[in-house]
Amino acid sequence: MNKSKFNEQVTEIKRSFYSLTEHLYLQSYVPEPEIDDDKVRFLIAMMYNRLPITEAKMFTISALLLQAAFDMHDEVSLHPVTSDELRKKRQLTVLAGDHYVSLFYFLLAEKKHVPMIRIFGQSIQEISESKMNLYDLENVRYDALQHTSAQIESALMQNMAHYFEQLTWKSVIRDFFYLKKLVREKANWLNGEGSVLIDSILRDRLQGEDKLQSIERKIEDVKDRLLTSSKELNSYESFIIEHVDELLGHSPYQEIAAEEG
Repeated sequence: MNKSKFNEQVTEIKRSFYSLTEHLYLQSYVPEPEIDDDKVRFLIAMMYNRLPITEAKMFTISALLLQAAFDMHDEVSLHPVTSDELRKKRQLTVLAGDHYVSLFYFLLAEKKHVPMIRIFGQSIQEISESKMNLYDLENVRYDALQHTSAQIESALMQNMAHYFEQLTWKSVIRDFFYLKKLVREKANWLNGEGSVLIDSILRDRLQGEDKLQSIERKIEDVKDRLLTSSKELNSYESFIIEHVDELLGHSPYQEIAAEEG
């Protein structure tokens, strides 16, 4: 099982998502939602042997709509507005996020998926609480920030996996999307941007270890944990490895060449 197995589903889901969210007036003021293809593939893979594909696609689109709502609300500036144009853009950004929330509720309610509505509601609460907790975590240890960041990145997907009794997928999803966050934070840090997460790593670095080595060690820790869990997914192990290799910018062939060299 590899990434290309789900390319057709990714294309179909993205097409359906954008046909649902298309709104010409909104799009003249706010950006079009971005879709993380990895989230689409992981959700479809996790549900692939559990549900009819049409139902799995519907749940995936609903999850993407919730992510789009969070992304849109995160774009709302708290700075004072200085013009009617900026005020309108802020208001429409909030409304766009609310619109995406109403769309996923509609999709789930239309099919009478009451348990999944509860899962989405629980996830909204957990993600919102985790985001608020970040304001109090500037000087806490890395482990606490790791948990909070992982919840923000993938709490809904984890809760969906738990609902479908896919506990290995739950841990794989948690670690992969946290790893993706960590790699992104490392890149931002290298570009001179501040990062509460990276700062927490650097506070705990080992004696004699330079800053970059400390960050790379944490990345390796998450990667190793993720690859260990992926072995329990049997035919999906190569699917996970392929995603990790792409994320870290190398391939299995490069690793083999390095070992032989």
